[in-house]
Parts: sequence; C-alpha cells; structure tokens
Amino acid sequence: MGSSVTKGVRGFFYRSKDTALAFTARVAINRRLNSIGTMTELSIDTKEKRIWLRLDLVGEKEPIEVEILRYHLKTKGETAYITIEEATASREWLTVALREFVVGQDITIPAKAAGLLKLLT
Repeated sequence: MGSSVTKGVRGFFYRSKDTALAFTARVAINRRLNSIGTMTELSIDTKEKRIWLRLDLVGEKEPIEVEILRYHLKTKGETAYITIEEATASREWLTVALREFVVGQDITIPAKAAGLLKLLT
C-alpha cells in the first residue's frame, strides 16, 4: 500500500509542476508570438518528455496542434538547450517543416527562461 500512495503523491506533484510550468511557458511564448497568433493551450509531461500545444495563427481558419513526442534538455556552460527528437503537427506541411528545420537541432533557451529548464527535467 505504501508504494501506491507514494506513486500517487509523486504523480500529483508531477502534474502540479507540469501545469505550473505550462502556464508560465505559455505566457512567455505568447509574448513572442503576439504578431502572428496565440498559443491557446499547452500541456507538458516532464515524466514522459512530451509537449502538446494548440496555436491560433493569423491566416489559419482552424487551430494548429503540435505534439513534441520526445525532447532532450542539456546545458553547455551557462547556456541551456532543448533538442526536439520527434514532433508531429495537425498540418502535414508543418510536420515536414518541423522534421526539416527543428528536429535534431539544439534550440537555445533564453537566459531568462533557463530557470524553467530545471523544472522540465
């Protein structure tokens, strides 16, 4: 019984951390996206290393959904990076663009957001 209680408590804290992290990240990302659209939803699962988001972009009639199926975080010196290992989107062209230009690339995490990196691990 003790181990199931521990797993339940651990799961609660993971979900709480993930929810707080997603809210903070969504606010920060929307500041950057404000001229092209809005991220309306963001879900982060730090345990499974998955991210799901929904975007309302200028010129798009329907929301776009993006799912990052695996990511990896690392730091080199004082700089933090995220590497998307696998991603898909609700638009085929965007899935292809993600694979071509994003998957496998080290994306620098701004210094202001680097503190969030510890929460993503």
